Amino acid sequence: MEALMILAGGLLLVLGWFWLVIAAIRLSVGRMLVALFLAPLTLFLRGRGYPTWPRLLLLLGIVSLVVGTLELQRQQPERLDLLLSGHWSAAAPATSDLQGTIMGQPFVPERIVWRGEDLVFEEGPPERLRRVLTIRFAGARSLLQEPVVQRLPGDEGEWPELVLQWYSGALAAPGLRKVVDDYSLSLDFGEPVQGRVEGRIHLHLPTIYSTWLTGRIELASVPPWLLEREQAEQLAQEQAAAHAAAAVAREEGRQPGEEKEWQELSLLALIDEPALFSGSAVRLTTWSGRVHLGTFRELSAEQRLILAQARGADRVELHFHPLDIRMIESRATP
Repeated sequence: MEALMILAGGLLLVLGWFWLVIAAIRLSVGRMLVALFLAPLTLFLRGRGYPTWPRLLLLLGIVSLVVGTLELQRQQPERLDLLLSGHWSAAAPATSDLQGTIMGQPFVPERIVWRGEDLVFEEGPPERLRRVLTIRFAGARSLLQEPVVQRLPGDEGEWPELVLQWYSGALAAPGLRKVVDDYSLSLDFGEPVQGRVEGRIHLHLPTIYSTWLTGRIELASVPPWLLEREQAEQLAQEQAAAHAAAAVAREEGRQPGEEKEWQELSLLALIDEPALFSGSAVRLTTWSGRVHLGTFRELSAEQRLILAQARGADRVELHFHPLDIRMIESRATP
């Protein structure tokens, strides 16, 4: 609405100005020059021969421009700043899967970075940020070791602190607000791929804050805590694989160090006749490069391979989709 008022005001101003100059040609040279270079001044000059209708059109254009500009300053001050600075292309809203609001203002982050123990979402040029959302994990770093960070209002324990920052224009001081409870958060990061990390976030604050953020996120670098978590998971899998190999060796009546050669199995044959391979010791390699040792049990109702592993006194079952398996092997029969 504000943009329409500004455009309509500019159009009326140009039409009125042009009409006034054409009508002033029959007047003296001085009055015509005033109409040409100082047309708004003719609004205060009565009885000088200037026609009424062009000046009325000029007045309507000026009023529409002023009202539209003031309304734009009140509703979206950052767009007015961009227009006044000449960055018209940046004033158009960005198209992104990650969107939300901060204190009722539209929020489309342009940069997502991990700084120390803070996850930061920034909108606007680095030298003049318009809106910033910071999720601080300094007091809740243990949550980063979980596969998914999930929080609902009223949950017990230590939770991240949220910091909201927003710019309200040159006529108002920047806003700053901290939130430590009564919000819901779901944050999930996938495995690093070529130095990049993708994930999703869903954040909702109470109604009084008018703040939410949801969509896909991407980090250009891998945070140190995620590397630590990946290393811990890899170590746990290696230990589980070693326990599974030892358990398989005991079941076959040989020492853990007495290894037999692995022989590749046909995945299609295993899926067609799973009963023939039930109870076989197998080594399964996924497309992500991870290796799992265990005993093949059966196919589930969803056509997933079930691999049993011994972990201490317990026994766990892992389910694998056939499309995730790069290779499956079994011990060669003597």
